[in-house]
Amino acid sequence: MTQNKRAQIGLLMNVTIFPAHNGDSFLIETKGGTVVLIDGGYVSTYKEYIKPKLLELSKANKNLSHLIVTHIDSDHISGVIKFIEENKQNEIIKVEDIWHNSYSQLKSIEDGLNFKGKTIDNLPINYLLKDGVDDIKNKNISAVQGSTLASLIKKFGYRINAHFSKNIVSVDTKEHILSNDIAFKILSPNHEKLLELKKYWKRELYKKGYSSDENLTDFNEEVFEYILSLEKEKKRLMSKNVTAKSSMDIDNLSNEVFVEDETTTNGSSIAFVLEYKNLRILFLGDAHPSVIVNSLKKYYTPDKFPVKFDLIKIAHHGSKNNTSPELLNYIDSENYVISTNGLSHNHPDPETIARIINRKVEFTRKLYFNYSLDSNVSFKDKVLMEKYNYQIIESSNNQPLELSLSYE
Repeated sequence: MTQNKRAQIGLLMNVTIFPAHNGDSFLIETKGGTVVLIDGGYVSTYKEYIKPKLLELSKANKNLSHLIVTHIDSDHISGVIKFIEENKQNEIIKVEDIWHNSYSQLKSIEDGLNFKGKTIDNLPINYLLKDGVDDIKNKNISAVQGSTLASLIKKFGYRINAHFSKNIVSVDTKEHILSNDIAFKILSPNHEKLLELKKYWKRELYKKGYSSDENLTDFNEEVFEYILSLEKEKKRLMSKNVTAKSSMDIDNLSNEVFVEDETTTNGSSIAFVLEYKNLRILFLGDAHPSVIVNSLKKYYTPDKFPVKFDLIKIAHHGSKNNTSPELLNYIDSENYVISTNGLSHNHPDPETIARIINRKVEFTRKLYFNYSLDSNVSFKDKVLMEKYNYQIIESSNNQPLELSLSYE
């Protein structure tokens, strides 16, 4: 059953959180007609939920104003690739602009690394898209053969990063974006995180014995996306150190030592504030919180903190390494969204939820989840919810979760 928070008078924006397994996919629709798709989850996310919605929008003579691909990672990008492959020349819906940092954009960042080795043309590529069909018992994600996103964008002639003059999507390139009836404040990545991403790619080529120079070819785009997808998969196979807890101690959980995520792909994630009329929502992608904090300080004066947003999408499926206590000193909301089915790394981490709710406020925080999670059972304790003034709201039957934002 789809969860709704609707007000018939003053409705300004509808946010759809698609069931994306352990991934991300969101659709934003404004009253003024702007439609933004953020990430695409897995192939099955696209087929079952995104495609029918886009066809419905197209039938209503609406375009996809922005397709934002936050970073190269199978749980964010697989569904987008399948969409671009099928959409071709806007056969499903017209796409006005794609935000995506491919190698073509990153080549402008000087890295100083040049390795001599085998020609890159000899590197075998077996690029697989993640389908997202869960084997609940084994927690597996099936795979299908696919093309890279960069190659499809070029093949079908889509506009890419038009608001950034086809350059890098970065807070250091352009901070403010005005488009149609909405505005963006870019928070992540910065050039430093993108430099780390490019260096990682080149070092991985060096380890495999391949040459790394500045001669850009179409094939370099393929290799870039392929190598980065392998990097993230390796990290996901690593065991997670989870401390056993006999009871839910919110104070202890929220005060555990914070260690920031160091994954290069997550560090390259696009994060932003989207503003429409008097609404502002915060989408954190999988970004590193230290970068977000520095960017927030550029936009808001000290007397504005914590900035209250109408909705906050928590980073990296609720990982404890992507939501720092420091970041939470700068932001707050009545509505938090965590996107995950809980089958990868046991996300969300209880430390993240504890950090969010363990701050005194006059309003009730609502934590929205696009799946019903076993890990939430302890947080549904009525005593805890009353003490810390929060609610847990979960989607049921694996249906999209809808939040309608309005003014009073």
